[in-house]
Amino acid sequence: MKMKDDLTPSMEDYLETILLLEQKNRVARVKDIAEKLSVQMPSVTGALKSLRSRELVEYEKNSFINLTPKGMKLAKAIFLKHGILVNFFEKALGLTGEHAEEQACRVEHAIDDETAKRFQNLTEWVEEKSPQQAPGDKTT
Repeated sequence: MKMKDDLTPSMEDYLETILLLEQKNRVARVKDIAEKLSVQMPSVTGALKSLRSRELVEYEKNSFINLTPKGMKLAKAIFLKHGILVNFFEKALGLTGEHAEEQACRVEHAIDDETAKRFQNLTEWVEEKSPQQAPGDKTT
């Protein structure tokens, strides 16, 4: 996706967070974004100005934040890539939920959509080829 080229991993995290907050609360607020990303509110404001200049969010001081159609498309692509990676780390590599989440957050910014699709295909193949485990069995 071409519009991603000039976004930093941090900006991608903001878009993904705004998407999740919009899904949960219908709107996002600076305070909620700061809390979710563990950053200060002035950092959120600076990021929002940058995202607004790229026409990815609608934001005015002291108001709610909404993704633009362009921002929504990009945020959904980032979120999808994140989910593909979490699934890969959990099902193909056997990482725990929290560890898989952390790794997905790191890797999602470094790979393109085609690579994410290949991770998805590999995960599906591994699941297909793996023998079913009996309840209580542990993977080593």
